[in-house]
Amino acid sequence: MSMMREKVERVEAMKQRHKLGGGLEEIERLHAKGKLSCRERIDKLLDPGSFQEFEMFTGAYRTGFEIDNKSIPGDAEVGGYGEVNGRPIYVWAQDASVLDGTMGEMHIGKIVRLMEKALTERVPIVGIHDSAGFRVENAVVSFNFCNFGTMMRFQTLSSGVIPQISLIMGPCIGGAALSAALSDFIFMVRDTSYMHVASPPTGVTGEEYGEARMHARVSGGCDVLAQNDEDCIQKCRELLAFLPQNNAEPPPVAAIGDDPDRISEELLDIVPAEGSKWFDMHDVIERIVDNGYYFELKKDYAPNLITCFASFDGQPVGIIANNPTWRGGAEDTLSADKHARFTRFCDAFNMTLVYLADCPAFYPSVEEERMGILRHGSAVIHATGEATVPKISIYMRKVIGGANLVMPSQVMKADRVIGWPSLSRAVVGAAGTVAISQKGQLDRAKTAEEAEEIKQKALESAKAAMDRAAVVGVDDTIDPRQTRPVIIRALRCLANKKMERPARKHDNMNL
Repeated sequence: MSMMREKVERVEAMKQRHKLGGGLEEIERLHAKGKLSCRERIDKLLDPGSFQEFEMFTGAYRTGFEIDNKSIPGDAEVGGYGEVNGRPIYVWAQDASVLDGTMGEMHIGKIVRLMEKALTERVPIVGIHDSAGFRVENAVVSFNFCNFGTMMRFQTLSSGVIPQISLIMGPCIGGAALSAALSDFIFMVRDTSYMHVASPPTGVTGEEYGEARMHARVSGGCDVLAQNDEDCIQKCRELLAFLPQNNAEPPPVAAIGDDPDRISEELLDIVPAEGSKWFDMHDVIERIVDNGYYFELKKDYAPNLITCFASFDGQPVGIIANNPTWRGGAEDTLSADKHARFTRFCDAFNMTLVYLADCPAFYPSVEEERMGILRHGSAVIHATGEATVPKISIYMRKVIGGANLVMPSQVMKADRVIGWPSLSRAVVGAAGTVAISQKGQLDRAKTAEEAEEIKQKALESAKAAMDRAAVVGVDDTIDPRQTRPVIIRALRCLANKKMERPARKHDNMNL
């Protein structure tokens, strides 16, 4: 046997040992918890045979503690690059079979180097978190050049340049949780993942502090809640199919086999013409997008607003839709945050925004005012007004008050404002208009009958004005069944839209 063959075989034997991480027993322990090993996760995420690993043989720093006598393959991290749907991405995964995935300087250093490569090469990056935190022995001698702050700096530099996705598939605590929160999207796994900055107080349960369902429903920290590891990884692949590689590219267009001129008869029955009756906006989205498929984000958080990715004639778009099944589709502090963040992502990555509007303004309540609806509402108005991507608004029923700003009209530079015949539009609803404009006459009315007569005449006049505004304040009023073809024709015309912002360092959004 030649010397070269011997060297090749020796290196291959070393690789096989390292691929076992903490050993078969530790991997079986993860399987018993319903979890995949880090390498199984990477293999399922990437196209078969496409993974190119970096720094497999990098070990841990010597700390001077007894831990130096333990084997720590890869310093409990595996990373490199590969392809998803034939397009390159970078990926790193914490190896929970090695000291519970705890992190040392080399562990973080390997992640940082992948982040730098992803940014330099303008390629998306996916991080898979499953770690009990920073290794205590390493924390004592932690070097400033390589810690959580180094990760966060590269994440901040990469924001709006390349898509960043965090898959929380086990513990994610302390600095790692803050790092994950800097990602564009966070996936969590029901029952096996949790995320928090500090240790929970004594007696506090996971549902209250860090558990996946809490983040999906209450904090808004989880964008996608998966049932298990396989579901989490598959959903990540689905999301990546909608996204461009970086901010200098358009989203990928794919053949979808759905007729661009298809109409939907069901829309006439799904959406009641009466604005007071509710319907589920998900049913509308399903009827108009390609093959009825859409990818929803923050589904259980602020359900009065739907944010999702879908495609029209193969072109990916972001959809923002009011959902009348919750608070009548009104915007509130939670939906405003959800709305603004999704808007800014789509604008950063050249994704057209399609709005499906049925919104009776911002939700009026003492609680909302105390929670800062003015501040949160101004943030979504800022994000909407700043967005330079194509914006297509479909005005279905109610568009009242601030809805004209956040489900944008011509004033907020929507490129198309298309109305349905059921549209009712005003600065203030009919009842509110009457209460303001007729206050003097109502106060001077000598009898209750006279006041009621004044009120009813004013209501009729206000409703007539709203009906008139619904017709003259839009580019066109269409048959609801034509919504899909109308959107697709608008997308074709807007394909080369150019809109420049004034020169500045950055905006000062009211966060």
